[in-house]
Amino acid sequence: MGERGDFTRYSYWSERRVTSIAKDGGLDLNPRWRSKISLAIPFVSSNVEFERESRALFRNEIADRIGRAVGDLAVEDFVTPPMVRFAKGIGRVEFSHFVGYESRRVVLGVYVVASDGTRVAVCLFGSRDNVSGFMGPEDPVAEGWSSSAAPSISKWLISRCAENKSQWDDPQSISVEAMKIAFNQGSTFESRQSLDQPWMRGYTFGDVSDSEWFAEIYSDVVLDPNRWSLREPVDRILVGAPVWVRTPRAAVRRYIDYRRDVNVRHYG
Repeated sequence: MGERGDFTRYSYWSERRVTSIAKDGGLDLNPRWRSKISLAIPFVSSNVEFERESRALFRNEIADRIGRAVGDLAVEDFVTPPMVRFAKGIGRVEFSHFVGYESRRVVLGVYVVASDGTRVAVCLFGSRDNVSGFMGPEDPVAEGWSSSAAPSISKWLISRCAENKSQWDDPQSISVEAMKIAFNQGSTFESRQSLDQPWMRGYTFGDVSDSEWFAEIYSDVVLDPNRWSLREPVDRILVGAPVWVRTPRAAVRRYIDYRRDVNVRHYG
């Protein structure tokens, strides 16, 4: 993925996942080799050598290398059937805390509409430690509804969505529960009446628009339209983990700036 705009920042960056993907793909992300320049000076018997210290790769360089290595495995237009292994896109990403028995977890929600009209919910669960401070992951937040499925979702994610022994024991059911957490967790009557004010929903702390996101996907299901009647129509649900989100500087909204009249508390 190429850089967008004059200056971008990484609102989310998972060093562990970047390293894992690089190792799987045989990519070398070690610091660049030290360079040496030799100059032959006339009438001097020896050469003069200059050395430049090696440096670590910048995040943009690492992201671009991984993007090129993954290639077409990273799906952006979801017109092909499951299973997607990597996904990427450009759009609005909302950040919220994942309320469960694991601490310091976050969930990122992205809505995508494919070129054939397929409506896709992308639910990405990660670590609060990978969220940049300018997004406000430690800010006080409003409260609201939390899901009883959260412990089951956590266990499902630990297995990379390979094992599901919960009461939501089929791929569609547990994916719908994950989507509810990503997009509805923290909701209240007031927040449902103010969809144009996403900071009214509890546990959310920020969003970024027009951002490039890249994710590793664990579960990819197409919903049976005769089975589900959802508040927000969705045809397909992807569940996985964010690798990075890079954001034009002006695209960041930190919800604490909009919550002056909302009762909030510190969420640990």
